[in-house]
Amino acid sequence: MPKTIDNDLYGIDHCPGYSYAAKYIATTCMEIDLDARVFDKGMITVIEIMGRHAGWLTAASAVATYAGHGPDLIYVPETDFDLDKFTADVKKIFDEKGKCIVAVSEGIHDKDGKFIAEYAAANAKKDAFGHVQLGGTAAFLVSHLRNHIDTKYRAIEFSLMQRCAAHLASKVDVEEAYAEGCAAVKAAVKGKSNIMVGVVRLPGSTYKTEIKEFPLSECANTEKKLPAEFINAEGNMIEKSFLDYVVPLIEGEHAPEFVRGVPRFAELKKVLAK
Repeated sequence: MPKTIDNDLYGIDHCPGYSYAAKYIATTCMEIDLDARVFDKGMITVIEIMGRHAGWLTAASAVATYAGHGPDLIYVPETDFDLDKFTADVKKIFDEKGKCIVAVSEGIHDKDGKFIAEYAAANAKKDAFGHVQLGGTAAFLVSHLRNHIDTKYRAIEFSLMQRCAAHLASKVDVEEAYAEGCAAVKAAVKGKSNIMVGVVRLPGSTYKTEIKEFPLSECANTEKKLPAEFINAEGNMIEKSFLDYVVPLIEGEHAPEFVRGVPRFAELKKVLAK
């Protein structure tokens, strides 16, 4: 079964979980925008969203932008990040509006491939795979901007919240995840192995999908990046055409049952296979 909400698995249209994470990110960005614009005083807000090498999650913040309440600037790992250009971009928006909201992927990097998160963490820790543990990108960018623009700042890191927000699950995501789970179990019962089930989008103006089986050799160690046509030429915004891809995934609501005012979550017992 595909797992990652980063939506970066090769071959499939999207991963289970990406849809609700995208819905959460878009919704929360709208709420942050509304809060930031309540006050007359100037403010710059930098939002850090998951995504080491692929900008699918950060791109979802554009849904909020095109709904009228979202980031003014969006930066993803698919393009090189230039600190001086970033500063100029933010100053331009701030001078025009007196406010500026920026969404950045945690994995944005300079032209040499160095993560911006590493700028503030020369001795950054590494995980079990040898990857630098990212985080702190928004805080670093805010610290940098303070030296150039005199205003109030906020650095917001979505962190784990963007993958735990079941109260904002999309109906499409829940139904597709269930169908993929069923397909995986049926394949396992038939004795199949070395495959991954995944959703592919069918051609046409109406959103339709089917589940296919992919050889693991085609999926492993290959990342699906955000296509260049979804990123504007300046590298600081997501094109409106991205909405055609993502909106069908986040439509419909599937709220959990609420008990005494809070969601009731399933309690699953892990049973090891023998």
